[in-house]
Amino acid sequence: MISNRWQRRAPKGAPEDSDRGILSRSSKKIGSFLTSVMFESVDPVSTGLPAERQDNGPFGMVGPNTLTVVRESINAVGRTAASPFGALVTVTIADELIRVLTARGNRVRAWAETDLPNGVVQDGLIVDEQTFIEALSEVLSQVTRNGKLRGQKVAIAITGRNLVQRRLTVYVGDDQEIAEAIIAASTESMSIRTDEMQIEWDAEALDFIEPDEEELDEDEAEGGDDDDGVEGEPFDSPPQDEADNPTTPTPDGTEELGLENLDLELEPEPDGEPYDVYALALYKHVIRRNLRTVSEFGARFAGVQPKILALAAAVNSRAAVVLDFEANTLVTAVISNGLPEVIREVGIDPYMNQAKWVNLITTQISRAIAFYDSIFPDDPLETNVDIFVTGQAEQAKDAVDEALERLPFVRSELPQTLRAPGEFSFDRYAANVGLVIVSGKRFWQRTPVPLLPTPKFDYRPANYRPRPLPWRAALKVAAALVLGLGVLGLSQAITEQSDSVARAEYRLAILENKNASRSVELEKVREARILLDEARLRTERLIAANDLIQDRAAGFATTMSVIAAAAQSDIRVTVVDDDGMIVLVEAEATEYSMLLGYIRLLDDLPQFERVQILELSHLTDADSGVSLLFSAQSGGETIDQSIVKMSIEITRIELETDEDQNFSDEELAVAGNQDTVPVPQ
Repeated sequence: MISNRWQRRAPKGAPEDSDRGILSRSSKKIGSFLTSVMFESVDPVSTGLPAERQDNGPFGMVGPNTLTVVRESINAVGRTAASPFGALVTVTIADELIRVLTARGNRVRAWAETDLPNGVVQDGLIVDEQTFIEALSEVLSQVTRNGKLRGQKVAIAITGRNLVQRRLTVYVGDDQEIAEAIIAASTESMSIRTDEMQIEWDAEALDFIEPDEEELDEDEAEGGDDDDGVEGEPFDSPPQDEADNPTTPTPDGTEELGLENLDLELEPEPDGEPYDVYALALYKHVIRRNLRTVSEFGARFAGVQPKILALAAAVNSRAAVVLDFEANTLVTAVISNGLPEVIREVGIDPYMNQAKWVNLITTQISRAIAFYDSIFPDDPLETNVDIFVTGQAEQAKDAVDEALERLPFVRSELPQTLRAPGEFSFDRYAANVGLVIVSGKRFWQRTPVPLLPTPKFDYRPANYRPRPLPWRAALKVAAALVLGLGVLGLSQAITEQSDSVARAEYRLAILENKNASRSVELEKVREARILLDEARLRTERLIAANDLIQDRAAGFATTMSVIAAAAQSDIRVTVVDDDGMIVLVEAEATEYSMLLGYIRLLDDLPQFERVQILELSHLTDADSGVSLLFSAQSGGETIDQSIVKMSIEITRIELETDEDQNFSDEELAVAGNQDTVPVPQ
């Protein structure tokens, strides 16, 4: 019985931030991961019973089995590193069948089931191991490549009448551990001995109820002073003689019984802090037998769960009723915030008629809900809760619909909590789906629907669980990690330095190549400049020579024009030769006086320095037929006439030239070939 000073907390609802982001979920999971020191494990709420064997860790006490422990630890580290990428195989063991489902992350890969012969599994306990192994091998060959479990993790759901569930109020003293107190209280309330049960729990501290000030004021007002001011006497108190007689009848005819002299010995309230504990216990020999049989396949166990806990995780509902049908049993469970608060299991006859099915289902649902309301009277189950049907529900499908018509509940479809093909039956494989959610899902993987945070239990014995490292080994591992990181950083620094040296050498080679190419280009430019200067000088000389030739040609033309202009009409002038300075001219006239006047005229010209007569001759008509031809051409009569012929040498004035310009004959000849000056005739 709970004291009035303490109040049992109502079932915990899902927090408002149940659909938190990946960063929040990642930080929470990383914290739990660092706590377990690199070893993957389903972190149980409690530690359960003490470990069955002493564990000194991989670097603890040195002994004969040290090498084996180190090898197992190394394998555990490797499995931990590969666990996020491995497949999870879930196995549901029932008395009449085995269901196997493989999942990777939150996605269903393959599923299969097979029936078991009678007597192989009884009440969830494997009796005929050899037959069970053969049946499991057959179904594993359908969902795995080689029919073996090497490399995969395995989660097992156990059915049968091996589960004991209690909700307890446990008082934990100051000098007592909560695990010790819960185990002691569970031993008293459960029908399983301590050495035979594997127990897990979810504990929550109870709240202390502080007395309300208004209630205290009302109590004081009821027992206060009367109008007369008499202290210590109530307002409507009876007379003293009536108070001494507790059986005196009152004016209305009723009798008042006095209890002030009644001596009642109440049970003293336990000392310590109270906890509201949800405890689940399984038989150890059932767990060990099942794990030992599956270990024949070389499996790594990710968890062992009662089937009802897996179903509670699969429905993913705050308040629900689960009807789990199997070949010979019907389990009715009331789920509240991920925990089965009420579990009822009854045997069934698969050959019942429709009326008996309806009566059985209606009775089981009503009794389960009534029992839940008696446990939580302040928070009864609402009428709009979901009804989920799982397992082999084909035999009672119509009966379930008819039974729910009589009850204020509506059947709901099982949520698609995993990504699966369209032909996958969530109702039939609900327990396997719950095992994937509890044991296999990683915190970074998104699911189709938001998952409610529920307590997770792990019923694996100590020798099947990953063992955390002791603090000495943890320090050594941390030191090894620090040294490894230091060596890695040093090697990275050396590598970066080598890379920087290589990059510097490469850049230096590029600069040297650029310098060499620039030197070659400078040589070419220098040679081109030399050739250009030589060409420029040669061009200037040719231009100067061309100017000189043009000047001489211009002087020759001027001389010819002057000589021709100075000659009279009766004088015929012929230029015989001209070397630039001296002009040789032949003149003919009829009279000698005309030639003399022509010579005087030439001598007076300023362009000529000197005029010299080289030869003077006199020709008659007999000597030359020129005059006769001239007379005939002019149309006159032919008259015999003599002709005076004279050769004259005329020296022109010397042209002023640049003293520094001495042109060779070759340059003058080239210039003469490029610019030809026509000689006037």
